[in-house]
Amino acid sequence: MSENLKVAVIGTGIMGGFHATNYVALKGVDFVGVYDINQEAAKNLAERIGCKAFSSYEEVMNEVDAVSIAATSVAHAEIGLKFLNKGIHCLIEKPLATTPEDCEKLIKAAKDNNAILMVGHVERFNPAIIELSKILEKDTDVKAISARRMSAASGRITDVDVAMDLMIHDVEVIMSLVKSNVKSVKASAVKTDNAGKDYITALIEFENGVLADATASRITSNRIRTLGVTTDSAYIEADYINQKLFVHNQGRNPLMHGGLPEWMSYGVEVSTERLFIRNDQPLGLELAHFVDCVKNNVTPKTTGESAYEALKVIWAIQKELGL
Repeated sequence: MSENLKVAVIGTGIMGGFHATNYVALKGVDFVGVYDINQEAAKNLAERIGCKAFSSYEEVMNEVDAVSIAATSVAHAEIGLKFLNKGIHCLIEKPLATTPEDCEKLIKAAKDNNAILMVGHVERFNPAIIELSKILEKDTDVKAISARRMSAASGRITDVDVAMDLMIHDVEVIMSLVKSNVKSVKASAVKTDNAGKDYITALIEFENGVLADATASRITSNRIRTLGVTTDSAYIEADYINQKLFVHNQGRNPLMHGGLPEWMSYGVEVSTERLFIRNDQPLGLELAHFVDCVKNNVTPKTTGESAYEALKVIWAIQKELGL
């Protein structure tokens, strides 16, 4: 596909607005418009960025090659199936869907209609995570991973627990790095006024022996987004917010050898290197990747299948906690 890709956004809330404004600036895209069941919201966004406000799904289908679906989570499956069954490529914001059955329907519809299905796990396009993935691909033996995603209370999302709201980002990233099936999931929550839905810690054991823990909070008075990876030769720390990556290498300190008893001769020297990373906007990189996948018939980094596997872990956490 060599000509510009005709794209629309379904859902004109905060994320839909972000998608729309990024598409307008993206090369190789003709951004044709937006649609929302709230017609007034769609018209307001369309006027702000200079595009069309569609009046129905059918009208959108007649004018596009691909769509971003940024509607409410419970509507992802219904909307996604409308477009996938017409062979229209879809980028669906996370979560892919809210039930296993709906996830499977979306994945099948994409396959049956030869359409690209990508899921909006935007942290996979954070430059720090992209660089971390490259490092770990070089035959590094991962032993353990630890994720922290903390923030203060807000009214942004209240209809889902913090595992589905925040932790899912880190679970999906962790699974992409470990590349192994999940063996077991355990979880605990701090009891709060919101029925334990605002501070959760999960322990995930993989079949290849890697152990991962993730903590997500909506009651912590600081914004933290970090991921630490322990390997056989280093500890690598990723800072999502500042898009920084630190590699801590461990080795013997030669100054502490010679003339000492053997039990004292294993002094450890740790050197820390901050890797240069070109900062960029993850959402812009994500949408550019989606466009490239559609144009060149390439499998996305964040497929329906990988998003579904991450959701299975979140559902297991929720089951553990009785949420």
